[in-house]
Amino acid sequence: MSKPKIYLAGKMSGLTYEQMNNWRRKVKAYLEGYGVQCLNPVDYYNFELDRSTYTEKEIKEFDLFLVKMSSLIIVNLEYPDTIGTAIELQKAQDWGIPVIAFGRTEERPVHPWLDLCITKECKTMADALNHIVEFYLPNIF
Repeated sequence: MSKPKIYLAGKMSGLTYEQMNNWRRKVKAYLEGYGVQCLNPVDYYNFELDRSTYTEKEIKEFDLFLVKMSSLIIVNLEYPDTIGTAIELQKAQDWGIPVIAFGRTEERPVHPWLDLCITKECKTMADALNHIVEFYLPNIF
């Protein structure tokens, strides 16, 4: 059996490299200890690359390819105002891929349609990781 793959969804546009990647690095480091392959979209992009060498369509299709290859999605809702994440979660729902969320804040409401794509919501990243390790890893992967 191949390693389970978990896609790390969440806002990237308009955030600094640290804002978009710090939480992803923590999740990846933790889950790799359990034999999980984390698909971090930040890892795949060269942010210094000349934008004329790629298209937004190419990026969208590549990210959705990573979602489709995944067994599970983790989404950070700290910045829920992102169309890319909304599309990723809808496609995950269409493809029957569970979505585990964390990071909701009162200051940044989540659109009700985004809520409909979430399988399980946890208060914190630690809660989400514990749920994945305790429920999904022994039962699904």
